[in-house]
Amino acid sequence: MRRLRFRYYMKLSFSDSVSNHRFSLKCIPKSDMRQHITITRREIYPNSFISEDNDSFGNLIIYGFEERNHMYFFFDVEGEAEFAEEGTGLYFHDQQDGRYSLFKYQTDVTRPGDSICKYYEELSKNFEEEAKRLSEDYGSRITSDQVEFALYTMQWLGADYKYASGVTDIQTKAEDAMKLRSGVCQDYAHIMLSLCRMRRIPCRYVTGMMLGEGKSHAWVEVYSGDGWIGMDPTNSQLVDDSYIKIAHGRDYSDCLVNQGIFTGNVIQQQEINVNVEEIG
Repeated sequence: MRRLRFRYYMKLSFSDSVSNHRFSLKCIPKSDMRQHITITRREIYPNSFISEDNDSFGNLIIYGFEERNHMYFFFDVEGEAEFAEEGTGLYFHDQQDGRYSLFKYQTDVTRPGDSICKYYEELSKNFEEEAKRLSEDYGSRITSDQVEFALYTMQWLGADYKYASGVTDIQTKAEDAMKLRSGVCQDYAHIMLSLCRMRRIPCRYVTGMMLGEGKSHAWVEVYSGDGWIGMDPTNSQLVDDSYIKIAHGRDYSDCLVNQGIFTGNVIQQQEINVNVEEIG
């Protein structure tokens, strides 16, 4: 049974003081049937008014407010993750499995345009020819045609799409990322969601951490009827016990780690440090 230690640190530094700062954070992993989380340290500044709740997707969300002037804002979360079992392709259920149909539909971020539609046609044509090889590669993990198509999409994107930082940003939609044929994990995930939803496959965007990454990561979960299975198109592999999940939603906008507003005309500088290491 694998155990991982993690730390997620983010700091915003302001060029001048700000006030009336309202923020929400989705930075703390939750325990579920796949992972058991123990938080060993949690620090947030400023922290005059802090409360916790779950959002509509079941993610843990922290709300805060600071009226006084301050020059920086940060959170620092440390903990350990222990997994239910070893191996890849872990199917698991959550308390909201009955709402899986919500994730069949496109969002403004994943809605396909001409580039994705053309790509989907090519992908579908090749998928029919590759079905036998997929059965040999994944065997019992293929529980439906939908899972089989999602697995092929994961492989196809992993081989065909180019990883490149700096060519997209957090506002980039799936269609625009597809035109560029390059991007980061967020773009891989959004394109895969768009392609799978064209087939009405329930699938959702996931943010989290990965062993050896050094930064946050994004992947996709697909509902098979037997539960959710994590697929990482960036690395073209099934999600295993080297991944720690933080949040899920319809797309990136549902999983924003930090959102906030404040009073002040300032320049912001952001520092992020994510570390995951194995401890057993």
